[in-house]
Amino acid sequence: MKKAILVAANPYRYYQVSPTRSIKELGDVEIHIQHRNLHGRVFWDMVPPGRLDTPWKHPEIDSGYFYISRDGVVRYRMSIVYIRRWKDIDIDLVENYIPEFRRSYLNHYRECMTYYAILIDDLHRMEHERKLNEFILLSTMKPVERVQNYAIIVDPEQQ
Repeated sequence: MKKAILVAANPYRYYQVSPTRSIKELGDVEIHIQHRNLHGRVFWDMVPPGRLDTPWKHPEIDSGYFYISRDGVVRYRMSIVYIRRWKDIDIDLVENYIPEFRRSYLNHYRECMTYYAILIDDLHRMEHERKLNEFILLSTMKPVERVQNYAIIVDPEQQ
């Protein structure tokens, strides 16, 4: 049984990326697909549980899905190069993969350096959207009921 990550995304909400700028792009998977198509890879990130500064504990995860919370569907699949804290990455070496708006908040809010950065090399809309409860939470082996940030799941495409 292979692990995957299920990440909540919200393209409808405004996110503060600098003291004077709020945008929706930070939570928009389609914008990230465009960036990936231009640069070959793209970063997304997630807040660690409890906002704790702790290393990522699942280095074996190399696939995942995006759940669009307001729409109530899992719409996108991703292939993952790695997940690490921003502070553990040489930003200069991966600059092209970081969308400008994401780089903006990393520059303005240093606490974001403890967030988990996901380097994605394939990101696409799934042919068939799925409901959240079609995914199995790894810790309980029960259907996922909600995702606020991310959840570790059994990869349904690799069972």
